[in-house]
Amino acid sequence: MTALSSLYTALSGMNAQRKVMDLTGHNVANASTPGYHRQRAELQAVGNGTSGLYAGKDTRNFGVKVVSTARSFDALLETRAVREEAARSTTTLTSSTLGQLQSLMPEPSDTGIAAQLDAFWASWTDVANQPDGVAVRTQLLANADALTTSLHRTAGDITSLKDTAVSDVVALAGDANSLADQIATLNKAIMANPTGALDLLDQRDLAVTSLARLTGAVARPTSSGTIDVYIGGRAVVAGTQSFRLDGAGGTLRWATDNQPVNARSGKAAALAATINDIVPRYTAALDDVAAKLVNAVNALHSVGYDQSGVTGHQFFDPTKLTAATITLSVDVAGILANIAVGAPVLPGPTAPGPLDGEQARAIAALAESVTGPDSSYHALIAGLAVETSTAFRRADLQDQVADTAKQQADSVGAVSIDEEMANLTAAQRAFEASGRVLTAVDEMLGFLIERTGVVGR
Repeated sequence: MTALSSLYTALSGMNAQRKVMDLTGHNVANASTPGYHRQRAELQAVGNGTSGLYAGKDTRNFGVKVVSTARSFDALLETRAVREEAARSTTTLTSSTLGQLQSLMPEPSDTGIAAQLDAFWASWTDVANQPDGVAVRTQLLANADALTTSLHRTAGDITSLKDTAVSDVVALAGDANSLADQIATLNKAIMANPTGALDLLDQRDLAVTSLARLTGAVARPTSSGTIDVYIGGRAVVAGTQSFRLDGAGGTLRWATDNQPVNARSGKAAALAATINDIVPRYTAALDDVAAKLVNAVNALHSVGYDQSGVTGHQFFDPTKLTAATITLSVDVAGILANIAVGAPVLPGPTAPGPLDGEQARAIAALAESVTGPDSSYHALIAGLAVETSTAFRRADLQDQVADTAKQQADSVGAVSIDEEMANLTAAQRAFEASGRVLTAVDEMLGFLIERTGVVGR
């Protein structure tokens, strides 16, 4: 019986090492598979103290058995890596949005709004120096028209950022729904085969990471082997059930009750910030520039004398106070003579005349006003530059944090070809050694079978 037991011992070693080699080959084959975690065989010595060969299953005293196969997986490190990936998605998209916004208002520039404001004020100085000049008045209206056109274009480009973000929210909702359905389906498959679903676990983790990048989702394992996934404290996946999102109108909502989704990180958070904060804030700042330009110029122009000695003409349309709508008034559009350049009373009770140019000079001086449109525009550009620079630094820092978290998680679960080759060599040698034991036992049994009972013949 001892020899027969040795056969089983050697056979168990060969079977165990064959399993190790199978898993090693599987690891090598998936070394570049996204989300794959290295798998290993959990081996255990057979030795339970019973001596009866036929006393039941796994009752032999020697050998090895494969208890289970497991993933190289650290839940804490993986959770941190997913969280940092979601934060990376937020900072990357936010910095990209601010970068695009900054590109819409390139300053300093020869063609930017600041340069056009300078040209506009300079035209008033030219008119003040030559009050009756047709060419300088024509140039003034041309520069004013160019300035309003630039404000229109910039306002429209900023609005297009919001429109793009709204479209992205709709697409994001569809992608999130697809991932939630996939996670729920994988939960069901894993429940059906909890011990043999290691590759399914990797697929599920990859889907959770993708969903986290979109919505900042957080996964929580359950006792049944499934995971529940939450966005802002509300379940988007519960076991084998998923709950749909809707992004119509640019607001991510739960389809069941139309409540807003509280996505604290991920692409959804960055898009919400673009739609509800960044675009409205800079649109309002640009509108403030336009409003100050209209009000400041009109306040002086309306009391000045035109070429006929008439007052009351508005230079800009006083009802169009936003960057998207600012325009020349019907009083002066195409009517050079209605441009008011004469001061109403300077310095005494009698006006110095419609062509003295002092009112045009006063309008030109608005360029230096600390509360004027130039000052507001400079503050807008400076604030945008600081915010964009901060966003880029934050994105760079988050890249480093996310990369470090991923590297730490990969240090546990990623496939190392060098390590797998070493494991393969060790398993091969162990398999060969077990085979050699099997051969030796076979030779011993052959000797016994051939020689027993023939002694003394």
